[in-house]
Amino acid sequence: MTQRMVFRNRRRYRAVIAAIALGTIGFIIIRTMGDSVEGKLAENLEILGEATVLKAEWRNHFGNLHPGEFQMRDVERLKKNPHVMAVAPVASVQNVTATYRRSEKGVDVHGVDSDYWRTQTPHLLSGRLFNPADFDNRERVCIVGKEVVKSLFRGADPIGQYIRIDHIWFRVVGVLGGLQHDHISSGVFVPITTVRNIFKGLDSLSTLYIRVNNWDHVEPVYENTLSTLNELHKGYEDGLHIFYYPGRVKRVKMLVYVVNIFVYASLAIVFVLGKVGLTNVMLAAVQDRTREIGLRKAVGATDTMIRLQFLLESVLVSLAAGIAGVVLGVLCVNVLKDQLGVEVSHYVMSTSIIIDLAVTTLIGVFAGLYPSLQASRLDIVTAMRFE
Repeated sequence: MTQRMVFRNRRRYRAVIAAIALGTIGFIIIRTMGDSVEGKLAENLEILGEATVLKAEWRNHFGNLHPGEFQMRDVERLKKNPHVMAVAPVASVQNVTATYRRSEKGVDVHGVDSDYWRTQTPHLLSGRLFNPADFDNRERVCIVGKEVVKSLFRGADPIGQYIRIDHIWFRVVGVLGGLQHDHISSGVFVPITTVRNIFKGLDSLSTLYIRVNNWDHVEPVYENTLSTLNELHKGYEDGLHIFYYPGRVKRVKMLVYVVNIFVYASLAIVFVLGKVGLTNVMLAAVQDRTREIGLRKAVGATDTMIRLQFLLESVLVSLAAGIAGVVLGVLCVNVLKDQLGVEVSHYVMSTSIIIDLAVTTLIGVFAGLYPSLQASRLDIVTAMRFE
Protein backbone atom coordinates (compact mmCIF):
# COMPACT_ATOMS: atom_id res chain seq x y z
CA MET A 1 0.00 0.00 0.00
CA THR A 2 2.70 2.51 1.03
CA GLN A 3 4.92 1.70 -1.96
CA ARG A 4 1.97 2.06 -4.36
CA MET A 5 1.02 5.45 -2.96
CA VAL A 6 4.61 6.71 -3.20
CA PHE A 7 4.92 5.44 -6.79
CA ARG A 8 1.53 6.93 -7.73
CA ASN A 9 2.59 10.35 -6.39
CA ARG A 10 6.21 10.12 -7.58
CA ARG A 11 6.11 13.41 -9.48
CA ARG A 12 5.32 15.22 -6.26
CA TYR A 13 8.44 13.83 -4.59
CA ARG A 14 10.94 14.45 -7.41
CA ALA A 15 12.40 17.70 -6.10
CA VAL A 16 12.68 16.39 -2.54
CA ILE A 17 14.34 13.14 -3.68
CA ALA A 18 16.80 15.16 -5.77
CA ALA A 19 17.70 17.41 -2.83
CA ILE A 20 18.26 14.53 -0.42
CA ALA A 21 20.15 12.51 -3.07
CA LEU A 22 22.46 15.44 -3.78
CA GLY A 23 23.17 15.80 -0.09
CA THR A 24 23.94 12.06 0.06
CA ILE A 25 26.26 12.23 -2.96
CA GLY A 26 28.10 15.19 -1.47
CA PHE A 27 28.45 13.50 1.93
CA ILE A 28 29.88 10.27 0.52
CA ILE A 29 32.26 12.04 -1.86
CA ILE A 30 33.53 14.51 0.72
CA ARG A 31 33.91 12.03 3.57
CA THR A 32 35.48 9.28 1.46
CA MET A 33 37.59 11.41 -0.87
CA GLY A 34 38.37 13.88 1.92
CA ASP A 35 40.10 11.14 3.90
CA SER A 36 42.12 10.05 0.85
CA VAL A 37 42.94 13.56 -0.32
CA GLU A 38 44.05 14.50 3.19
CA GLY A 39 46.50 11.62 3.10
CA LYS A 40 47.66 12.71 -0.35
CA LEU A 41 48.11 16.27 0.89
CA ALA A 42 50.27 14.99 3.71
CA GLU A 43 52.59 13.52 1.08
CA ASN A 44 52.99 16.82 -0.71
CA LEU A 45 55.99 18.24 1.10
CA GLU A 46 56.12 21.42 -0.95
CA ILE A 47 52.64 22.41 0.27
CA LEU A 48 53.33 21.36 3.85
CA GLY A 49 56.74 23.00 4.01
CA GLU A 50 58.32 19.68 5.07
CA ALA A 51 56.09 19.50 8.13
CA THR A 52 56.08 15.70 7.98
CA VAL A 53 59.89 15.34 7.91
CA LEU A 54 62.11 14.89 10.97
CA LYS A 55 65.84 15.56 10.93
CA ALA A 56 68.19 13.75 13.31
CA GLU A 57 71.78 14.88 13.83
CA TRP A 58 74.47 15.12 16.49
CA ARG A 59 75.33 18.31 18.30
CA ASN A 60 78.46 17.92 20.44
CA HIS A 61 78.10 21.07 22.51
CA PHE A 62 77.87 19.61 25.98
CA GLY A 63 77.83 16.42 27.98
CA ASN A 64 79.45 13.29 26.61
CA LEU A 65 80.77 13.98 23.15
CA HIS A 66 79.62 11.63 20.43
CA PRO A 67 81.67 10.77 17.34
CA GLY A 68 78.93 12.50 15.37
CA GLU A 69 77.81 9.70 13.12
CA PHE A 70 74.92 7.32 12.65
CA GLN A 71 75.12 3.70 11.59
CA MET A 72 73.14 1.78 8.99
CA ARG A 73 71.67 -0.23 11.86
CA ASP A 74 70.01 3.02 12.99
CA VAL A 75 68.41 3.40 9.56
CA GLU A 76 67.12 -0.18 9.54
CA ARG A 77 65.67 0.11 13.04
CA LEU A 78 63.93 3.41 12.31
CA LYS A 79 62.33 2.02 9.15
CA LYS A 80 60.54 -0.55 11.32
CA ASN A 81 58.82 2.10 13.43
CA PRO A 82 55.09 2.61 12.75
CA HIS A 83 54.04 5.35 10.31
CA VAL A 84 57.57 5.84 8.92
CA MET A 85 57.56 6.05 5.11
CA ALA A 86 61.27 6.61 4.50
CA VAL A 87 64.54 7.00 6.37
CA ALA A 88 67.26 8.73 4.37
CA PRO A 89 70.88 8.64 5.59
CA VAL A 90 73.08 11.53 4.43
CA ALA A 91 76.86 11.77 4.45
CA SER A 92 77.91 15.41 3.91
CA VAL A 93 81.03 17.51 3.57
CA GLN A 94 80.88 21.29 3.23
CA ASN A 95 82.71 23.86 1.16
CA VAL A 96 84.32 21.68 -1.44
CA THR A 97 85.45 23.30 -4.69
CA ALA A 98 83.56 22.25 -7.80
CA THR A 99 84.99 23.16 -11.22
CA TYR A 100 83.47 23.26 -14.71
CA ARG A 101 85.84 24.56 -17.36
CA ARG A 102 86.93 27.96 -16.00
CA SER A 103 84.13 28.32 -13.45
CA GLU A 104 84.54 27.42 -9.80
CA LYS A 105 82.14 27.33 -6.87
CA GLY A 106 82.25 26.20 -3.26
CA VAL A 107 79.63 23.48 -2.87
CA ASP A 108 78.33 21.07 -0.27
CA VAL A 109 78.65 17.44 -1.30
CA HIS A 110 75.94 15.09 -0.05
CA GLY A 111 76.02 11.34 -0.36
CA VAL A 112 72.41 10.16 -0.51
CA ASP A 113 70.36 7.09 -1.29
CA SER A 114 67.09 6.75 -3.21
CA ASP A 115 64.95 7.51 -0.12
CA TYR A 116 66.42 11.01 0.16
CA TRP A 117 64.16 12.36 -2.58
CA ARG A 118 61.10 11.18 -0.66
CA THR A 119 62.04 13.38 2.29
CA GLN A 120 62.84 16.69 0.59
CA THR A 121 60.91 19.51 -1.05
CA PRO A 122 62.82 19.97 -4.36
CA HIS A 123 61.67 18.03 -7.39
CA LEU A 124 63.57 16.97 -10.49
CA LEU A 125 63.68 19.79 -13.04
CA SER A 126 65.56 17.95 -15.78
CA GLY A 127 67.51 14.76 -16.29
CA ARG A 128 66.97 11.85 -13.91
CA LEU A 129 67.45 10.71 -10.35
CA PHE A 130 69.83 7.96 -9.33
CA ASN A 131 68.86 4.45 -10.38
CA PRO A 132 69.78 1.13 -8.71
CA ALA A 133 72.70 0.63 -11.11
CA ASP A 134 74.27 3.92 -9.93
CA PHE A 135 74.35 2.59 -6.36
CA ASP A 136 75.36 -0.97 -7.24
CA ASN A 137 78.17 0.06 -9.59
CA ARG A 138 79.20 3.11 -7.56
CA GLU A 139 78.87 5.31 -10.61
CA ARG A 140 80.46 8.76 -10.53
CA VAL A 141 77.30 10.68 -11.33
CA CYS A 142 75.74 13.66 -9.58
CA ILE A 143 72.60 15.80 -9.28
CA VAL A 144 73.02 19.54 -8.73
CA GLY A 145 71.04 22.39 -7.15
CA LYS A 146 70.02 25.58 -8.92
CA GLU A 147 72.80 27.77 -7.50
CA VAL A 148 75.40 25.30 -8.72
CA VAL A 149 73.87 25.42 -12.20
CA LYS A 150 73.80 29.22 -12.14
CA SER A 151 77.39 29.65 -10.98
CA LEU A 152 79.13 26.89 -12.91
CA PHE A 153 77.26 26.47 -16.18
CA ARG A 154 76.06 30.06 -16.77
CA GLY A 155 73.17 29.22 -19.05
CA ALA A 156 74.60 26.03 -20.57
CA ASP A 157 72.66 22.77 -20.27
CA PRO A 158 74.36 20.86 -17.42
CA ILE A 159 72.90 17.45 -18.26
CA GLY A 160 75.66 15.16 -19.50
CA GLN A 161 78.46 17.59 -18.58
CA TYR A 162 81.34 16.67 -16.26
CA ILE A 163 82.32 18.66 -13.18
CA ARG A 164 85.41 18.14 -11.06
CA ILE A 165 85.05 17.88 -7.30
CA ASP A 166 88.24 17.48 -5.31
CA HIS A 167 90.11 16.21 -8.42
CA ILE A 168 87.42 13.61 -9.16
CA TRP A 169 85.16 13.90 -12.22
CA PHE A 170 81.39 13.43 -11.96
CA ARG A 171 78.84 13.40 -14.77
CA VAL A 172 75.73 15.53 -14.17
CA VAL A 173 72.58 13.44 -14.65
CA GLY A 174 69.96 15.63 -12.99
CA VAL A 175 69.05 19.19 -12.01
CA LEU A 176 66.78 20.05 -9.06
CA GLY A 177 63.91 22.52 -9.26
CA GLY A 178 61.21 23.79 -6.90
CA LEU A 179 61.73 25.26 -3.44
CA GLN A 180 65.29 24.76 -2.24
CA HIS A 181 67.06 25.47 1.04
CA ASP A 182 70.59 26.87 0.87
CA HIS A 183 72.24 23.52 1.51
CA ILE A 184 70.27 22.03 -1.39
CA SER A 185 70.57 24.87 -3.91
CA SER A 186 74.35 24.93 -3.36
CA GLY A 187 74.58 21.17 -3.10
CA VAL A 188 75.97 18.42 -5.28
CA PHE A 189 74.33 15.05 -4.64
CA VAL A 190 76.12 11.80 -5.36
CA PRO A 191 75.24 8.14 -4.69
CA ILE A 192 76.11 7.35 -1.10
CA THR A 193 77.81 4.11 -2.13
CA THR A 194 80.11 6.03 -4.48
CA VAL A 195 81.45 8.65 -2.14
CA ARG A 196 81.72 7.12 1.32
CA ASN A 197 85.26 5.97 0.59
CA ILE A 198 86.25 8.78 -1.80
CA PHE A 199 85.83 12.00 0.18
CA LYS A 200 87.20 12.58 3.62
CA GLY A 201 84.23 13.31 5.84
CA LEU A 202 81.81 11.31 3.72
CA ASP A 203 82.67 7.99 5.28
CA SER A 204 80.17 8.52 8.14
CA LEU A 205 76.45 9.26 8.26
CA SER A 206 76.04 12.77 9.65
CA THR A 207 72.27 13.21 9.26
CA LEU A 208 69.10 11.14 9.07
CA TYR A 209 65.85 12.39 7.51
CA ILE A 210 62.70 10.57 8.60
CA ARG A 211 59.54 10.92 6.54
CA VAL A 212 56.19 10.43 8.32
CA ASN A 213 53.23 9.12 6.34
CA ASN A 214 50.72 11.62 7.76
CA TRP A 215 50.80 14.81 9.82
CA ASP A 216 48.65 13.15 12.50
CA HIS A 217 51.54 10.80 13.26
CA VAL A 218 54.42 13.28 13.43
CA GLU A 219 54.40 13.52 17.23
CA PRO A 220 54.37 9.74 17.94
CA VAL A 221 57.06 9.16 15.28
CA TYR A 222 59.19 11.85 16.92
CA GLU A 223 58.85 10.10 20.29
CA ASN A 224 59.63 6.68 18.77
CA THR A 225 62.63 8.03 16.86
CA LEU A 226 64.06 9.69 19.95
CA SER A 227 63.66 6.59 22.10
CA THR A 228 65.06 4.31 19.37
CA LEU A 229 68.20 6.38 18.80
CA ASN A 230 68.76 6.88 22.53
CA GLU A 231 68.57 3.11 22.95
CA LEU A 232 71.07 2.53 20.13
CA HIS A 233 73.48 5.21 21.40
CA LYS A 234 73.36 4.83 25.16
CA GLY A 235 75.45 7.34 27.07
CA TYR A 236 75.33 9.95 24.30
CA GLU A 237 71.72 11.08 24.68
CA ASP A 238 72.73 14.71 25.35
CA GLY A 239 74.31 15.08 21.92
CA LEU A 240 71.31 13.86 19.93
CA HIS A 241 68.98 16.44 18.38
CA ILE A 242 65.83 15.69 16.41
CA PHE A 243 64.25 18.63 14.63
CA TYR A 244 60.61 18.76 13.58
CA TYR A 245 57.98 21.45 13.11
CA PRO A 246 54.85 20.93 15.25
CA GLY A 247 53.77 24.52 14.57
CA ARG A 248 53.58 23.88 10.83
CA VAL A 249 51.60 20.70 11.38
CA LYS A 250 49.19 22.52 13.68
CA ARG A 251 48.59 25.30 11.14
CA VAL A 252 47.93 22.87 8.30
CA LYS A 253 45.61 20.74 10.43
CA MET A 254 43.73 23.86 11.52
CA LEU A 255 43.25 24.89 7.88
CA VAL A 256 41.92 21.45 6.97
CA TYR A 257 39.68 21.50 10.06
CA VAL A 258 38.15 24.85 9.09
CA VAL A 259 37.55 23.69 5.52
CA ASN A 260 35.91 20.50 6.79
CA ILE A 261 33.62 22.48 9.10
CA PHE A 262 32.54 24.69 6.20
CA VAL A 263 31.91 21.72 3.89
CA TYR A 264 29.99 19.65 6.43
CA ALA A 265 27.97 22.69 7.47
CA SER A 266 26.99 23.14 3.82
CA LEU A 267 25.96 19.49 3.60
CA ALA A 268 23.95 19.83 6.81
CA ILE A 269 22.07 22.76 5.28
CA VAL A 270 21.28 20.63 2.21
CA PHE A 271 19.90 17.85 4.43
CA VAL A 272 17.86 20.33 6.48
CA LEU A 273 16.41 21.83 3.31
CA GLY A 274 15.58 18.32 2.16
CA LYS A 275 13.78 17.65 5.45
CA VAL A 276 11.84 20.91 5.26
CA GLY A 277 10.94 20.19 1.64
CA LEU A 278 9.80 16.67 2.47
CA THR A 279 7.70 17.96 5.38
CA ASN A 280 5.97 20.49 3.12
CA VAL A 281 5.35 17.83 0.46
CA MET A 282 3.85 15.46 3.01
CA LEU A 283 1.61 18.24 4.37
CA ALA A 284 0.45 18.92 0.82
CA ALA A 285 -0.19 15.18 0.40
CA VAL A 286 -2.37 15.17 3.51
CA GLN A 287 -4.27 18.15 2.13
CA ASP A 288 -4.80 16.53 -1.27
CA ARG A 289 -5.78 13.16 0.18
CA THR A 290 -8.18 14.42 2.86
CA ARG A 291 -11.18 12.60 1.37
CA GLU A 292 -9.12 9.42 1.05
CA ILE A 293 -8.27 9.66 4.76
CA GLY A 294 -11.91 10.14 5.61
CA LEU A 295 -12.93 7.10 3.55
CA ARG A 296 -10.27 4.94 5.17
CA LYS A 297 -11.43 5.99 8.62
CA ALA A 298 -15.02 5.31 7.63
CA VAL A 299 -14.19 1.71 6.71
CA GLY A 300 -12.37 1.11 9.99
CA ALA A 301 -8.84 2.53 9.74
CA THR A 302 -7.59 3.74 13.13
CA ASP A 303 -5.67 6.91 13.82
CA THR A 304 -2.53 4.80 14.39
CA MET A 305 -2.90 3.15 10.96
CA ILE A 306 -3.31 6.52 9.23
CA ARG A 307 -0.36 7.96 11.12
CA LEU A 308 1.80 4.94 10.31
CA GLN A 309 0.90 5.06 6.60
CA PHE A 310 2.04 8.66 6.10
CA LEU A 311 5.09 8.18 8.31
CA LEU A 312 6.15 5.13 6.28
CA GLU A 313 5.62 7.06 3.05
CA SER A 314 7.91 9.81 4.30
CA VAL A 315 10.59 7.32 5.36
CA LEU A 316 10.32 5.43 2.07
CA VAL A 317 10.76 8.59 0.01
CA SER A 318 13.73 9.72 2.07
CA LEU A 319 15.35 6.28 2.04
CA ALA A 320 14.84 5.92 -1.71
CA ALA A 321 16.59 9.26 -2.18
CA GLY A 322 19.40 8.12 0.12
CA ILE A 323 19.91 4.86 -1.78
CA ALA A 324 19.98 6.68 -5.11
CA GLY A 325 22.50 9.13 -3.65
CA VAL A 326 24.65 6.26 -2.32
CA VAL A 327 24.79 4.58 -5.74
CA LEU A 328 25.69 7.81 -7.53
CA GLY A 329 28.12 8.81 -4.76
CA VAL A 330 30.04 5.52 -4.98
CA LEU A 331 30.24 5.85 -8.77
CA CYS A 332 31.56 9.41 -8.41
CA VAL A 333 34.17 8.29 -5.86
CA ASN A 334 35.42 5.55 -8.20
CA VAL A 335 35.77 8.08 -11.01
CA LEU A 336 37.44 10.77 -8.87
CA LYS A 337 39.96 8.45 -7.20
CA ASP A 338 41.43 7.60 -10.61
CA GLN A 339 41.50 11.23 -11.65
CA LEU A 340 43.16 12.38 -8.42
CA GLY A 341 45.45 9.37 -8.15
CA VAL A 342 44.50 8.49 -4.56
CA GLU A 343 43.59 5.28 -2.74
CA VAL A 344 40.17 5.11 -1.12
CA SER A 345 39.65 3.57 2.31
CA HIS A 346 36.92 0.92 2.10
CA TYR A 347 36.30 1.33 5.81
CA VAL A 348 35.64 5.07 5.42
CA MET A 349 33.36 4.46 2.42
CA SER A 350 31.39 1.74 4.22
CA THR A 351 30.88 3.83 7.35
CA SER A 352 29.92 6.82 5.18
CA ILE A 353 27.19 4.75 3.48
CA ILE A 354 25.87 3.45 6.82
CA ILE A 355 25.87 6.93 8.38
CA ASP A 356 24.17 8.44 5.35
CA LEU A 357 21.39 5.83 5.22
CA ALA A 358 20.81 6.30 8.95
CA VAL A 359 20.61 10.08 8.51
CA THR A 360 18.22 9.88 5.53
CA THR A 361 16.00 7.48 7.49
CA LEU A 362 15.89 9.92 10.40
CA ILE A 363 15.09 12.73 7.96
CA GLY A 364 12.12 10.69 6.73
CA VAL A 365 10.95 10.02 10.30
CA PHE A 366 11.20 13.63 11.46
CA ALA A 367 9.79 15.02 8.20
CA GLY A 368 6.78 12.68 8.41
CA LEU A 369 5.93 13.06 12.09
CA TYR A 370 3.92 16.27 11.91
CA PRO A 371 2.08 15.52 8.62
CA SER A 372 1.18 12.01 9.86
CA LEU A 373 -0.19 13.47 13.10
CA GLN A 374 -2.22 15.98 11.11
CA ALA A 375 -3.63 13.20 8.94
CA SER A 376 -4.56 11.00 11.90
CA ARG A 377 -6.40 13.85 13.67
CA LEU A 378 -8.73 14.64 10.79
CA ASP A 379 -12.43 14.32 11.63
CA ILE A 380 -14.19 11.68 9.54
CA VAL A 381 -17.23 13.79 8.59
CA THR A 382 -15.12 16.88 7.80
CA ALA A 383 -12.70 14.81 5.75
CA MET A 384 -15.53 13.14 3.78
CA ARG A 385 -17.02 16.54 2.89
CA PHE A 386 -13.63 18.08 1.91
CA GLU A 387 -13.49 19.28 -1.70
